[in-house]
Amino acid sequence: MTDTVRASFLLGYDELAREVGLDPLGMLERVGIPRAALTDPDLRVPTVAARDLLEASARDAEDFGLRMSELRTPSIMGPVALVLRDQPTLREILKALARYIDLHSEGTQASLEEREDIATLGMVLRYPAPGSARQGTELAMGQFLRILRTYLGPAWQPLSSSFLHSAPRSLGTHQRIFGPNVVFDQDFNGFVFKRGDLDRPNPAADPAMAREVERYVTGLAVARRASPPERVGQLVEALLPMGLCTIQFIARQLGVDQRTLRRRLADHGTSLAEIVQSARMTLVLQYLEQSDRPLAEVADVLGFSSLSAFSRWHKTHYGQSASAHREAAHDRKAP
Repeated sequence: MTDTVRASFLLGYDELAREVGLDPLGMLERVGIPRAALTDPDLRVPTVAARDLLEASARDAEDFGLRMSELRTPSIMGPVALVLRDQPTLREILKALARYIDLHSEGTQASLEEREDIATLGMVLRYPAPGSARQGTELAMGQFLRILRTYLGPAWQPLSSSFLHSAPRSLGTHQRIFGPNVVFDQDFNGFVFKRGDLDRPNPAADPAMAREVERYVTGLAVARRASPPERVGQLVEALLPMGLCTIQFIARQLGVDQRTLRRRLADHGTSLAEIVQSARMTLVLQYLEQSDRPLAEVADVLGFSSLSAFSRWHKTHYGQSASAHREAAHDRKAP
């Protein structure tokens, strides 16, 4: 599937775009990002579209990405932030960041290196299409710095902040955010700092909670790496009760267009209709045989428009009414 980033990266975009004289909705439309991305932080947006939006928005404000980074906290990273919160030391926090950053942005990689008394937190942005990544890089670097300062204190400064790209015309915003030791035209994007900082304990750490959250997030990571039909199936099960199992909505959640999603499902010998049907036939057995939910409620959570539509569907596929199905299941369980 296309690499995507959570729409939470847009936090503050609307406000900053208007401040520099841009029409935020018009800019979103220009790069193909749906308006819903401004209000749904978990919507997946193609990383190329995110990059193109930032670069276009920086036309008259070369520090646009950096200024956006000031409008956010680590919480915008969603499940990744939950994992970081309960790690015992900064070292474990940054290792967890490297392991799970793709849950927030599939185009971003982080790495932690330790050598003698120096530590390096590196960052790479991967895009499948050519183009400038200056704004996305600076937004991500500003976000990483916010993470470091969350645990090391707001006045903490790295020994140096390095960028692959060349220096901007004015260094004012960069030096205000990163401090005086910001350098350009380097061989990596990242921060160099004292290795001893990695041993800084996290007073808010809860090891038991960290294990539980990491187990949950590991499941999310596995799901993100699943095949297209598996990922669609996971979405279908979550969206059925909301009546949102449309090709338009699911394609948007996965960061692809409808035609691409149809083609990729067809390449695996299936379709959205078949996945919805399979999910319903699996779930209906649980609801009828293992619960006493009213049939109208079962119809609703399976995404049917009415009880009568559900009844017709059930009779077609099981040869009996839903109520008869439930009674037969209860009879089999009776002593």
